[in-house]
Amino acid sequence: MRRYLVIVMAVLLFLTGCWDEKQFKNVKLVLSLGFDQGEEGQIIQTVSIPTVSRSSEGAGSESLQVLSTSASTPLQARNKIDRMISESYDPSKVKVVILGQDLAEKNIYPILDDMYRNSRSNLNAYLAVVEEGTAKDVISMNHSGATRISNYVGGLLEAAISSTHATGENLQLLCAELLEPGIDFSVPMLKIEDDGSLLTFSGMGLFHDKAYTGEKIDAEQTTLYMLLQGVKGRDAHLTEKIDDNKEEEILDYVTVEVSQNDRKMNIKNEDGEISVSINLDMKVKIVEYPSDHLYVKGRVEEIGKKLSETLTEDSVDIIAQLQGANSDVFGIGRRVKAYHPDTWKKLDWKEEYPEISIKPTVKVEVIQHGIIN
Repeated sequence: MRRYLVIVMAVLLFLTGCWDEKQFKNVKLVLSLGFDQGEEGQIIQTVSIPTVSRSSEGAGSESLQVLSTSASTPLQARNKIDRMISESYDPSKVKVVILGQDLAEKNIYPILDDMYRNSRSNLNAYLAVVEEGTAKDVISMNHSGATRISNYVGGLLEAAISSTHATGENLQLLCAELLEPGIDFSVPMLKIEDDGSLLTFSGMGLFHDKAYTGEKIDAEQTTLYMLLQGVKGRDAHLTEKIDDNKEEEILDYVTVEVSQNDRKMNIKNEDGEISVSINLDMKVKIVEYPSDHLYVKGRVEEIGKKLSETLTEDSVDIIAQLQGANSDVFGIGRRVKAYHPDTWKKLDWKEEYPEISIKPTVKVEVIQHGIIN
């Protein structure tokens, strides 16, 4: 009997509660968080908080509370919002952090500092920038479909990631790129349309030295932009114009699905002169080709060759845009620092990066063209 008592007492030691436990009934969970530039150097913080009302019969109902305030720092704004709600402000379930463009064009690290220092912050949250509007407009918008704006924005970003339009980096992954020299990053851009009832993914905003440059890779180019970074989601479709002599415009285009992609980047250092070559090899399936006649001998190979030429030209345009914005999203500087430290010490990378030679080459092989010829 005494032996059993000892066992029971030992088991009870593992059943004790967590020392830092917090009951959901005692907190208000913030699911979406937005920051805008305010007046006189202040910032405007906007949050959405869901409240579920229980019902004695059937399912309960949910309402959303949107609160906004201005302050000198994000933590001060949070404390002011905490005084507006019935329970404690809790950021542990934030899904999306949205920045207004005016604020994003400044150093964004001070805005995120509190989230990185707070152990209860959700660093899996996505970061996005809204153009031609404010973060408050997004969080307060009257949208159709999903009840919660956090679900709407989060779902929109996850769809962009899945279709190879966005990298999928969260706050935790962005932290290293914010703080480390020699690498920049890009974040999804959002645009409000249809009088505030619709939100669209409009491209990837280019950042340099912790600030949005005001330049972006348009949504139509983001799939190739992701592939050049070596990033591929579940699906990757490219629609390109490969002819210019058909009677109907639609017959000049082909759409392919990328099955495999292999991106290699080589950096050469010749007497302190940095040059870069990016080789992207892709195996694709033709999923749409209105012109047809793929049974003609050599036609499939010709399409692959034209796609290679067209995508290489598009890649040159993308890289020119990156260098024009001085945004080293490929992390070329990081590699120079790692493999050529002596050269790195002599370089002013901010001045050097826009001038270096970056040569992309895209090679496309068509491996499948559907069930009809």
